[in-house]
Amino acid sequence: MRYLKLSAAIFIILSFLIACNKNDSQPIATTEPYPNDAAIIDPARDDYWAKDNFDLQRVGNYLEQSDDPEEFERYLNDDDGINNLDLNGDGYADYVSVEEFEDRDSNSRGLSLFSRFGPDLIQEIARIFLYRDQPNYPGARFLINGNEQLYGDNYYYETNWQDRPIDLATYLFNDHERYQSPYYYDNYPSWYEAYPIVVTPVYRTRIEQLYPQPVFVYTTAPTVVNLSQIKIKSPHEGKWMDKVHAKLAKPTKEQAEFIKTNPGRKVGKVEKSAKHVDTLRGDDKPGRVDPPRSDRGDERGNPAKSDRGAERGNPNKPDRQEVKPQKQDNPGKSPGAGNPNKGGGNPNKGAGNPDKGGGKGGGKKP
Repeated sequence: MRYLKLSAAIFIILSFLIACNKNDSQPIATTEPYPNDAAIIDPARDDYWAKDNFDLQRVGNYLEQSDDPEEFERYLNDDDGINNLDLNGDGYADYVSVEEFEDRDSNSRGLSLFSRFGPDLIQEIARIFLYRDQPNYPGARFLINGNEQLYGDNYYYETNWQDRPIDLATYLFNDHERYQSPYYYDNYPSWYEAYPIVVTPVYRTRIEQLYPQPVFVYTTAPTVVNLSQIKIKSPHEGKWMDKVHAKLAKPTKEQAEFIKTNPGRKVGKVEKSAKHVDTLRGDDKPGRVDPPRSDRGDERGNPAKSDRGAERGNPNKPDRQEVKPQKQDNPGKSPGAGNPNKGGGNPNKGAGNPDKGGGKGGGKKP
């Protein structure tokens, strides 16, 4: 009897200790929306995909809020926005340039998004098409097409903003000087500072909190814009870099060979004091530590922050003031266009009776 009592006591003590250990192993809640520091990915298992680090769907939020291509370019390169793309493998986000299509017709306009690392080192990221059923519509039908090397074939996002004024559409369809970004790798505007990329899960958390309801819908077969009606071509169509330090959805033969012979990369927080080595040109210099700025902001049409009245940066960041008032919510857009894998539905095609959109004067000189 005494033996049974002793065994029961031991059993109760062991059960109590096991329960305590379980409680101690529970995760601790954090108030951080996303961590500032990112763990370095093991180079032996590289999970860095180009398509997962530049969210084309949320590019639509910037299109809706931009007055012109120059402001759109500035939004794309905000250090806390949608750009976490590092194609040259230096650990810093690539500068994304914007250029208007020279090719156009009465119904169509286009923008090319690309990264340039030298005169002949251009990788197009995406093409954006604007289409109007009639030239006097206030807005446009929008279609974003991801570059096939980065995103794969038939990768589109679309929406119909033809029946309401969209500042960027008004600008592009009115008379102006064609915008060609003068900026590229190591030749940045005065407002820009190179920033390190973070691991993809941290990036995804960030943009999903910034833009929980994207305004564009994913599709592999566009219905808002009829592809047969698009006759214009991007000035950078067919341009790519052979040496891309990221996983690609549909690499060229040269890109696939380079990725095969150069496995692994480090992705995460990079100290600004670290010396930068240009992996494309092979030179050893502190270029990204203190990246060069253009001191010709005024003559290039891109004045410094102090001359613009306020930082434009990320339009959804709560600690920044907007240069222009917030636009009203789009009554015709599909809420929660969201995840491509969830279907999302097509935007309305309505045509309506458009008012003639007023336009701005001359464009900004590059």
